[in-house]
Amino acid sequence: MGGHRRDQSDSHVPLRPSADFSMEGTELQVRLESSQQSLRTPTVRCSAIAINIDPTELDPTCGTPKRMEHRRSEGLKTVIAFFCLMISAFLNFFLLTVIHDVVPRQPLPDLTFMVIPQQKWAWSVGDVLSTVSSVIAFTVVLLHHERWVVLRRMFLLGAIMYGLRAVVLGVTFLPPSFHDRDEICLSQANRSAMYGMEIATRFLTYVVTLGLTSGQDKILCGDLMFSGHTVVLTIMYFVQLQYTPKGLVLLRYIAAPITFLGIAALVVSGGHYTMDVLIAYWLTSHVFWAYHQIFEMPKKDRPQAPMSQNCWNWPFKRPHQMHGFMQRINRKLE
Repeated sequence: MGGHRRDQSDSHVPLRPSADFSMEGTELQVRLESSQQSLRTPTVRCSAIAINIDPTELDPTCGTPKRMEHRRSEGLKTVIAFFCLMISAFLNFFLLTVIHDVVPRQPLPDLTFMVIPQQKWAWSVGDVLSTVSSVIAFTVVLLHHERWVVLRRMFLLGAIMYGLRAVVLGVTFLPPSFHDRDEICLSQANRSAMYGMEIATRFLTYVVTLGLTSGQDKILCGDLMFSGHTVVLTIMYFVQLQYTPKGLVLLRYIAAPITFLGIAALVVSGGHYTMDVLIAYWLTSHVFWAYHQIFEMPKKDRPQAPMSQNCWNWPFKRPHQMHGFMQRINRKLE
């Protein structure tokens, strides 16, 4: 029962340094006071772990002002990404209103159209499947723990793809793929004094309907390369693959047929050439996975990535002096 040694103390009990530890009674009193003090200390629970902390040093991961400020920042960045998507989408709508009066009317030959007759009802199927896939994907995102980050990624990917699509639409004009184009496509307008009003009316119609034209008697034609519907279907499909919990395997098996049946319906309907949907799927898949591969890596680790080390090296064994010369160049160019 001698003096209290440091190696016998309970490290989790905050002992008072001014206490006299020479007597057992004093030791018990110190422990009792410390226990009472710990009971008055607020307890914060994070991830099922109880932590006693000082009120002025709150954990930044448990709803503190610092955490709230981080969430506001994520929300602001998501809003900016959404506006980028809207700009790209509206640019596509505007280009379509102008391209409709420029594109030729004789359709190009397509292997799918030679094998399968065009089916008008399939276009509505493509619209419905696109909507269903979007609803499922947004539900997955809204239930995700980092919903703001995932939403921002979706909006940025959409902005990138629709921005690229606007460039392609503006430089090459493909004729409508419908065989009975005169029954489906609106007549081309004469460029008169009222042409500006006609363009504005078309643009507002597409903004209100968000480009979904299955309920219209006649539509604008010419926005073919590449398929915007396929871009939406592909992004929503990959979002479900990437951000769905592993236990929901059934949802993944549902997402695949919805996506590929929707893409097939776009071609069977005659609304797109086969190359439109193939190129759209290929581009979107590469942009999606390349984007995630880059930004899943922490920013501080990106310079150390294998392909980020842009060092030069002499490709031959001789002359030996060139190896040292290239090393000196690399040091100067770092």
